[in-house]
Amino acid sequence: MQEHLYTTTEVAEITGFSLRQLDYWARKKMIIPSFQLAHGSGSRRLYTVEDLVQLNIVRQLKKYNWSTQKIHKAIETLKDIMNDTNPLRNAILIHGKGTIFALSKTRTGERILIDALSTTGQQVMSFVLETLLEEIKSMTSASRIDKPISADEALVEVAQAGGREPCH
Repeated sequence: MQEHLYTTTEVAEITGFSLRQLDYWARKKMIIPSFQLAHGSGSRRLYTVEDLVQLNIVRQLKKYNWSTQKIHKAIETLKDIMNDTNPLRNAILIHGKGTIFALSKTRTGERILIDALSTTGQQVMSFVLETLLEEIKSMTSASRIDKPISADEALVEVAQAGGREPCH
């Protein structure tokens, strides 16, 4: 089965972003079409469903009034940390109070939460969510709460405990 591809016009209709925004983000390498980049006049960019997911993450952050510049900075930080030219394939950006967090996996498969707007780059706050998950499981079993918890639910609990809301 062949993957469905979307033109810039179709992506604009689906996401609600303008053609100008999509063009700007592609030229700045913020959101890069996975299938095909434009190669001069007359060529077109082609986006995949994965690209639409990335654009949805940006749209959610925009709903929380994050500027394009701050979102771009968060993506650039992730590019450096993850050594990946398209980090939103492997990370999710989450609105936090006063910052943007990124949930991603390390090369060893551990999930970490990173302050994606950290100015120091190397001193980015991160912690292993598997450790946090084990702590939450032990707390819930000590409280006799039998509801199983997933890593994603643990992240939501952490974000809410810190007064932050996850983007969906």
